[in-house]
Amino acid sequence: MNINAIYHRSQDNWCFPYDDHSVELRIRTGLEVTKVVCEYGDQHEGTVLFSKWKWKSHAIEMKRSGQTAHHQYWTCIVTPSNRRMKYHFILSDDHETLVFGETSVLPPDEEPDNFNYFFFPYFHRKERYFAPAWVKDTVWYQIFPDRFANQGNRGFKAWHNGPVKNSDHYGGNLKGILEHLDYLKELGISGIYLTPVFASPTTHKYDTQDYFTIDPDFGTKEDLIELVKQAHRRGIKVMLDAVFNHAGDRFKKWMDVKNNPDSNDRDWFFLDEKNHYETFAFAKNMPKLNTENPDVIDYFCTVGKYWIETADIDGWRLDVANEISHTFWRAFRHEVRSVKPDVYILGEVWHDAMPWLQGDQFDAVMNYPYTKILLDLIAHERIGLEEFRAGIDEIRNHYPSIVQANQFNLFDSHDTARLTTLCKNDLTKVKGALAFLLVSPGSPCIYYGTEIAMEGGNDPDCRRLMQWNPDPKNHELFKLIQTFIQLRKDHPALSNDGDWKWIETAKEVIAFTRSTTDETFSFYYNPTTRPVSIEQRKGESLYGSASVILAPGQIQLIKEM
Repeated sequence: MNINAIYHRSQDNWCFPYDDHSVELRIRTGLEVTKVVCEYGDQHEGTVLFSKWKWKSHAIEMKRSGQTAHHQYWTCIVTPSNRRMKYHFILSDDHETLVFGETSVLPPDEEPDNFNYFFFPYFHRKERYFAPAWVKDTVWYQIFPDRFANQGNRGFKAWHNGPVKNSDHYGGNLKGILEHLDYLKELGISGIYLTPVFASPTTHKYDTQDYFTIDPDFGTKEDLIELVKQAHRRGIKVMLDAVFNHAGDRFKKWMDVKNNPDSNDRDWFFLDEKNHYETFAFAKNMPKLNTENPDVIDYFCTVGKYWIETADIDGWRLDVANEISHTFWRAFRHEVRSVKPDVYILGEVWHDAMPWLQGDQFDAVMNYPYTKILLDLIAHERIGLEEFRAGIDEIRNHYPSIVQANQFNLFDSHDTARLTTLCKNDLTKVKGALAFLLVSPGSPCIYYGTEIAMEGGNDPDCRRLMQWNPDPKNHELFKLIQTFIQLRKDHPALSNDGDWKWIETAKEVIAFTRSTTDETFSFYYNPTTRPVSIEQRKGESLYGSASVILAPGQIQLIKEM
């Protein structure tokens, strides 16, 4: 057995509270391992037999939850008799069985000492990960307000179809979004994510001037209140974008520091004795905030609470979240949850985000590793199906399952090129990618205009104007999204309640099942350029024809008998 391939720690995604009484365990092994059993129990519970204390333990066989080129992952959920436990793993391959503990690997007949167990000392409910129950059932729609819809806003550049500049203002506003809520409802959307709406001189508003004022180009505080109210009437949540890593160079505190060498607010920012200051990236108009300063923490916690209390918003998306103090985020979570216990807290973190997902900071992050692996296969054709499956398995095991259910899954945004452009205008690829997104665990997001195949390269081209009279041939994309969102709503197995399993007999295409105790669904998508034969699966075809020959670009979704 390859002992060097085995890995587990009693923390993070390897050992994570699942609910008030259970814990999800995960272990990595080599490919040769055929069986993993977790032996667990209360560290203080046992009996005396022949003058010797014997630990009272339980055993559960773990399920294989993924495979990469060199490793396998195994998971299980255990419920200790009390709110604490110790445990180890019994691993078998075709030749031997070994016991894997915290300090060593032993043969099964050797009695381990107490130091060779992993420990989960105690379940503390207030330290457990909680996310709002509604998030896992939400399908988001991201809106860049200046470019979505102009309702009665005069004095701006004319609406058109084509490239734009970041310096161009088109007058899209909150009333324009309000006017199209029924359009979003028809598509099936249940959550809106707005990029920043606070006062700022730019179109993107990521250089905030006043955190307590809606930008006049977008409307008023009352407009936001009405938008949220009307969205809620349609069953749609609203999430705002918060920029707390840095401010704009017109932010009042920065103006005071910049113009007054003796300002009491110098510690709000990072300045040296020569007045050189840190910024977001190297943008001089975005001075970086000192989020370890208690006054800064108090100020932005107040901002977070203000818009929840004033407009009843449902979530905060947090820009450049990984460059902000963990102390700041712990305080922010505590404060905003004190006024709305089910507010969604989403961080922009492009890399490993486990430090922020322990239950004391964020509910989820924008799932860019998921984005990358799908685009690498479908849009860029950089990888093959074997590497794709391994990448998806790696992502599925990177975070605990209760965290995965709330991850913000996306293909494109205001920061990236659009999906249609990345797919070189091949709508069969766009459809395959979106279908996969909408039958996967997590909380999926559609970028405005994706449903009508809007094009756009990297920023600023990805911020083109929404087209309200699109090419009729692109309606089939709208229909696909609408159909799969409805299927996701009607069948919990296709959302976050269903187990995921690759169909091993269909490795030449993307093929997997989603299942609960009540229902099983088979999903197929052929991303290749050749027809592929698949086995016949009995059941009702919910999307696509139930043919045993899967044409290039073809999608099948079958509800099995």
